[in-house]
Amino acid sequence: MGRTKSRSKKASKANAFPAAETAPAASTSAPPPVVIKVEDLLVKAAQQIGSINYEGAKALCLQAVELAHKEMQEQKEGADPRMLRDAFEILGTVELELGDIDDAREHFAASIQLASALPDPSPAPHLYLAQLAASPEESLSHFGNALTILQAKLAALEQAKLGTDGGAGTQDEAEDEGEIRRSASRALVGMTELYLTDLCFEADAEQKCETLLAEAAQIDPTDPEVYQTLASVRLSQQRENDAKEALHRGWDLWKDLENDSPQYPPAPSRLTCVKLFLELSEHVPALQILNRLEDEDDEDSEVWYLSGWAWWTLGESRGAESKDEEVESQAECWSESRLCLENYLRLEELDPSSTDPDQMGHVRELMSKLDAAGVVASGGADDAEGGQGAWEDASEDEAMEE
Repeated sequence: MGRTKSRSKKASKANAFPAAETAPAASTSAPPPVVIKVEDLLVKAAQQIGSINYEGAKALCLQAVELAHKEMQEQKEGADPRMLRDAFEILGTVELELGDIDDAREHFAASIQLASALPDPSPAPHLYLAQLAASPEESLSHFGNALTILQAKLAALEQAKLGTDGGAGTQDEAEDEGEIRRSASRALVGMTELYLTDLCFEADAEQKCETLLAEAAQIDPTDPEVYQTLASVRLSQQRENDAKEALHRGWDLWKDLENDSPQYPPAPSRLTCVKLFLELSEHVPALQILNRLEDEDDEDSEVWYLSGWAWWTLGESRGAESKDEEVESQAECWSESRLCLENYLRLEELDPSSTDPDQMGHVRELMSKLDAAGVVASGGADDAEGGQGAWEDASEDEAMEE
């Protein structure tokens, strides 16, 4: 537990100075009414979101929507439809966090409708609705609309640079451009994933994947999601070597970053990377990523499942008679596998809803094989495969606490 901050005490001015006999009488007039602004309510809502108080943020957003509506209906001076547009957008994001999907969808649509008559529309509602769409065609349309908005923003930035003799602009402007490029890249990746899955039977699906990812790489060559998705495309084409090359290229962009870096991918993206590495029988990088995920959250059942599966398949690839002392033996790999699978089972025992039924069936199957082989759980891996880079220790002290 961190130290608590002591509260500073301020001396009361009323106690510090005796009242003077000549002091004027206190005014009895009422204080001026406090003017509540939509913008102030949205700032407070953002602060509540930062504090993970989504219920409080929702209440403030609803108040902002009501106030913005009222100002527009009464045609008050300073009434700004952009405030209502923004209030609907922020409200939708809060409702997503609360699981109110239908309400979020409604409010994102309201934000888009308002934005259609305003300059500088936001791509965010389209990107959210692309994820919430009822059909792949609807999702594709929202991704396309978001991309159009983002490309217009990039074109405006390029035009502004020409007006400053091609200067790079301020750091804030560079960061804004980076965020726009990353959002555009993610929209293109989202469209590619649709052609990889729901729209894979379209006649031009394969060519669409190639074109969209090439554009994404041109817009933001530093986005690991582009190369990770390219690896999926290459796997679907049965081009395993090209898939490995693409996946490693994406991983190289973030593998040495600190966890708090803004460029460090979120856990779901890294789990996808792990699954691709395992599909390509690239066990060592998969285990390196999983080891960091274990350190970040030792109550994520999927991490323990994938770790157990990774160690099992690595052991299978080593063979029982391996004599290479530079790498873990099959027995050592399977011992690590059992440790991870036991952690998975502990989580399932504590909260059955935290585990996946299909994963649970596979875990029990692997545990039966480990029982038959007489394998006991390890105390943790000390290092990775020789010659391919050491990875962080997973000692007994770092094993999941019960």
